Amino acid sequence: MPRNRSLPAHLERRPSGYYWRRRRPRLTRSRAVNPLEDKFLCFSLRTHVLRDAKILARRLTGLSDQIFAALTEKTMPIAPETTDTLLTGLARFEIDAFERSRALAGPRCPKVAALDLQREAALQETLRQAIYLGNRDVAREPLRHIAEQLDIELNETDQDWTALAYEATKVLLDVSVERERRQQGRYDQPTVFFRRALNSGQASEDQSRPVVPAISAEPATFALAATAPKAVSSDMASFATTVTGTPEDTPTIAPQPGPDVRIEAAVSVHASTCDNSEQKASQGPVIVPAGLDLPAGYDEESWQRARIAARPPRILIDRRLLSQKSRAALEKQRGITLVEAIELYFDLLRVGYKAPFNVHQKLKPTVNKKGSKKRQDGLCEDHSGKRRMALDYWPAVIGDEPVDEISIDELNDALQGFWNVPANHGKSSIDRREFNLLELIEKADAAEAQTDKDIEAAEARGASSEEIDKLRLKGYKPRISVTTYVKHGRVLRAVGEMLMDMQLIDQNPFSICVWTNDEIDELKSTEGGRERQAWDDRIHKLFGSRIFREPLEDVGEPLFWAPLIARHQGMRMEEILQLGPEDFGTDDGIPYLHIRHTIINGLKTLSSARKLPIHPQLIELGLLQLVELRRKQDHIRLFPFLNRGKQKGKFSANFSKSFGYYRRKNECYWPGLDFHALRTTFHHNLLKDDRSDAIRCRLMGHTYRDEGDRSYGQNLGIETLANRMSSVVVDISMIRLPFDDGAAAVKSRAEERGLRVVS
Repeated sequence: MPRNRSLPAHLERRPSGYYWRRRRPRLTRSRAVNPLEDKFLCFSLRTHVLRDAKILARRLTGLSDQIFAALTEKTMPIAPETTDTLLTGLARFEIDAFERSRALAGPRCPKVAALDLQREAALQETLRQAIYLGNRDVAREPLRHIAEQLDIELNETDQDWTALAYEATKVLLDVSVERERRQQGRYDQPTVFFRRALNSGQASEDQSRPVVPAISAEPATFALAATAPKAVSSDMASFATTVTGTPEDTPTIAPQPGPDVRIEAAVSVHASTCDNSEQKASQGPVIVPAGLDLPAGYDEESWQRARIAARPPRILIDRRLLSQKSRAALEKQRGITLVEAIELYFDLLRVGYKAPFNVHQKLKPTVNKKGSKKRQDGLCEDHSGKRRMALDYWPAVIGDEPVDEISIDELNDALQGFWNVPANHGKSSIDRREFNLLELIEKADAAEAQTDKDIEAAEARGASSEEIDKLRLKGYKPRISVTTYVKHGRVLRAVGEMLMDMQLIDQNPFSICVWTNDEIDELKSTEGGRERQAWDDRIHKLFGSRIFREPLEDVGEPLFWAPLIARHQGMRMEEILQLGPEDFGTDDGIPYLHIRHTIINGLKTLSSARKLPIHPQLIELGLLQLVELRRKQDHIRLFPFLNRGKQKGKFSANFSKSFGYYRRKNECYWPGLDFHALRTTFHHNLLKDDRSDAIRCRLMGHTYRDEGDRSYGQNLGIETLANRMSSVVVDISMIRLPFDDGAAAVKSRAEERGLRVVS
């Protein structure tokens, strides 16, 4: 009977709600007076919602796996899924090995055919006797061999072993009866070729000759090895020669139950001599795609063979470049799991492949962005974050099951739960080490639940609306934005399209992970204000804070200069922090700075490379003096004491945290008014004057689509850019000039001469 795919393992639905119930391993049970009381673990999940029950059931199953393994330090009990896999594989191999040996065998005389029938009769009688006497040893060796080939570890001391061996004995009996029928030419249905000829409209069956599964387990002819003396065996030809020599020499073998019956392993020997190329084909489990109905006249196995024949795997990539796990996943004809698919997708991105994957591709040289550290996984920053999120969330909610078997309902439940991911889920490395993503969601949910309780208590005591609103603001836990939700949801769509291109699945459950622009706009309309704002008069409080008014210990303090450069030049944070003395110069007497791509500097886009005139107010503040100071000190950066972030490999990674901490500490922090908002404010100033749009794009580092500007505007003079730059005026009257301070000036002159100032 096929397994129930609608519910995860150990999840039960009862009138009172969902329950998690699992049998405990024998070695973990206590010596209770009533053993039945200690036989099962059963918990009420206290929910009627299927999505929540699935999450809790998978989590309890994973925890119990770890606990049982730690307590017993042995194999887990034989689960129903394992029993089904073992017995199905045993029966499938026995029949396939028999058919293969019959197909390769030559003609035989009637007496040899009679001997084969007598042998099957003796085997059947022995198996019936074993069932009658409760003898489990006849199934021990076949089960060991099939478990070894399927990479399943069996615990023969477990109480479930007896039931498994009993079922295996019945399977071996069924196999022997089926072999006896087929030896006499009696089959249940016409051949696949005959059925295809009668009904060409059905799904085409596999046209190749039957392939022997890559399982070297001994067939049922060794079932008596544990109870009967072993006969000397050889291949089928030598066996036929031995027993047929002459009619007089042919012995008569009568069916005799018990240990005196000798069994010949001809089928096993012939199975081991099959073509190696056929045995290399990866069989994998039998997969039933969710949402697709089984056609009439097919069982699950034959239907899968028909699907593989209609859409065989089409792998158009160089497998040598991939990891061992990815190569193993590609060997599967069907049954690739969710984790394997995600790892394969990002492995392909790592080596340079990209969609679509149904065509041959030429690989381009992969060059890391300048100044960024090489990531351990070989992926860029964006892809690395997507991979981490995909592996953290989707398998934990959906389960690491074959992609074909993932239903649309399961995916919709996972997408719905994805909205609950906290907005700061990936910012703290400590949280990532201590908690998984589902636990972070639970922490945020618990905090909001506590806030609801506090609000209810406040309302009960008659608190004012303002006090309640304060509690609501204080306890609010922001979740991921629509942009982040869509970005990570589209990863699943890309994974599904990759598998469809490679023809490793027959239906794509991730096809719903598509959002149009109208859908995104509709989602954002319910999100609330998350857009970045331009600085208003609150910037005076920022520029009036401590670091802009008090003497600086270092005249090149980045917390002082970086915000001012961003406000006057409209530059990005990383563009500012990687500036060096060699990036400054003059053109027609006008000072400029050059944003360029070098072996130590990176750019966001190609249009980001630009030459900008220096704003007169920055010259007034002493920016050129700082440039000369760093040049005399033989530094290659204006801010030489900044370090790159470990995660992103950028200066902005650490500086953005310092800038945020400074604003909070000095009471000039407002959501939406961050460092990049200074560039936004400069952009708004350029838009207000209603002048040339081409010059505005040139100053901002944006791509301008006008053909005249692209083709004929390369030699636009620096003077034109300087005039437009000076139209942006900023109030800096409250800022202390760093180089006008006496102590700073003395320290600067001392550093120029290699001296140290002693106070």
